[in-house]
Amino acid sequence: MKKVLFLSSWYPSRVHSTLGNFVSYHVKAVSKTNKVHVLYITADDTIKDYEIVTESIDGIQTTIVYFKRGFFKYLNYFIAFVKGLKYVTTNFNFDLVHMNIMHPAIWQALYIKWIKKTPYLVSENWHGFQNLKNEQIGFLQSILIKKGFKNAYAICPVSKQLLKGMKEQGLKANYHVVPNVVNTKLFKPVNRTFRTKFKFLHVSTLDDNIKNVSGIIQAFSKLKDEKATLKIIGEGEKSYIFDLINKYKLNDKIEVEGEKTYNEIAIEMQNANAFILFSNIENLPLVLIEAMSTGMPIITTNVGGIPEIFNSFAGYMIKPKEEEELYLNMKRMIANYDQFDYKKISNYAIQHFSNEKVAEAFNVLYNKMTKN
Repeated sequence: MKKVLFLSSWYPSRVHSTLGNFVSYHVKAVSKTNKVHVLYITADDTIKDYEIVTESIDGIQTTIVYFKRGFFKYLNYFIAFVKGLKYVTTNFNFDLVHMNIMHPAIWQALYIKWIKKTPYLVSENWHGFQNLKNEQIGFLQSILIKKGFKNAYAICPVSKQLLKGMKEQGLKANYHVVPNVVNTKLFKPVNRTFRTKFKFLHVSTLDDNIKNVSGIIQAFSKLKDEKATLKIIGEGEKSYIFDLINKYKLNDKIEVEGEKTYNEIAIEMQNANAFILFSNIENLPLVLIEAMSTGMPIITTNVGGIPEIFNSFAGYMIKPKEEEELYLNMKRMIANYDQFDYKKISNYAIQHFSNEKVAEAFNVLYNKMTKN
């Protein structure tokens, strides 16, 4: 058992309750066999100065430092981190650092390595590493990212496609692909039946440039004669969604809801017939493996790392931005629904993305990096 300090650029907090939720799932997986403490730093301009909040969340000690951004916001950020690190190390003498999402917080792992000589590895989910040239990254941050790769014991992209993108940009490292994780005990399989109503489900951040929710609605609008409904769940901007629903007169066909808890999402997935992800850009979307864990068939786009986890027995994969193709595969899903074996779909998720499988992969690396 190792003592692991988790750091992250994104993590759920009172400022943004679902940001980086996939990181918290990695934390829970690793905590089954290691002692873990999470330290996260985030701005909160509603406070006066700095505020350290520490609590046990699902048995995992979590410390979040909130800070008010001043004129020198990066200085405030650094001071908040130092305060948080001092607070954590008072009672937690960690063996290694597990950093998550390199941009923009990689400097935290570098600081600990340089000051305390503690090794770190990085789990990476950010799709920006598929092509950094398309991202607005400053000169200093570019240097820190390069040093982050150079000094890490290992870089763990969640997909082979993301690994390929990193290598193509000349970022050398000790690479080990470790995928996102799903709580297979919560996202349990159910045997769905379709008789009178067929329910499609979409869950995302609702960022239309990335998730193309408008494309889903436009494709679904052609199914007016089918006995089908669509439920859209997410925390992002929704005005464009309601505009499209009104435009196509789909108020009795499409239901829209806001942010939900992890448990509530599991229930929604168990109560739907098929999951749709019509993204223009992706890495390794957690919602897909959650849907598959419940045994639900999927319709998804061939982007990012999705082809690595897709199998024809789980649904249909189509080209991005092809609304006609999405419409036809919605019809196809309804017509051929009985061909999908929910147990086979769920077992695939359990074999590849369970807490046990992901924790095992990280434990191998933890043991190697602390061997000395």
